[in-house]
Amino acid sequence: MARTIRRSAIAATALGAALALAGCSVANPITTQMEYAPSDGVRVEVTDGVVVENLMVLTESEGAEGRVVGAVVNRSGEPAVVTLSLGEGASAVPVRVPAGGTADLLADGVTVPSVGVPPGAMLPSTVGAEGAGQVSVDVPVLDGTIPPYDEVLDQA
Repeated sequence: MARTIRRSAIAATALGAALALAGCSVANPITTQMEYAPSDGVRVEVTDGVVVENLMVLTESEGAEGRVVGAVVNRSGEPAVVTLSLGEGASAVPVRVPAGGTADLLADGVTVPSVGVPPGAMLPSTVGAEGAGQVSVDVPVLDGTIPPYDEVLDQA
């Protein structure tokens, strides 16, 4: 009889502990399930299913050419054309992405002819897509002092 009571007490304690620990996720969202920019660039949700990931500009100095790093990911079932206007008054650069595909901006050779801010600053920009509006975003500008960005600028 004492064993049954002891087992019941242990089971009740374990159940109480499990409920108490499960309650933590009710009050606090699970942050690892939230989408975020895991690198130095920014994340821009353009439309439902089309996202620009890790967007940044690498340059040697203010006024020099900049290389655009990042990817346009199209999780939709339709091809998409995303426009990037990097810098105030910059002309829009179209990036075509097939349905379910990804466009690598660095590999595709997307550049900014003259970066209007120094490394370490934010470049006011807009990102848009056909049939959707424009999203204003501040894009980080970095130089080659942090690996592997030094290798990217050496390839320019």
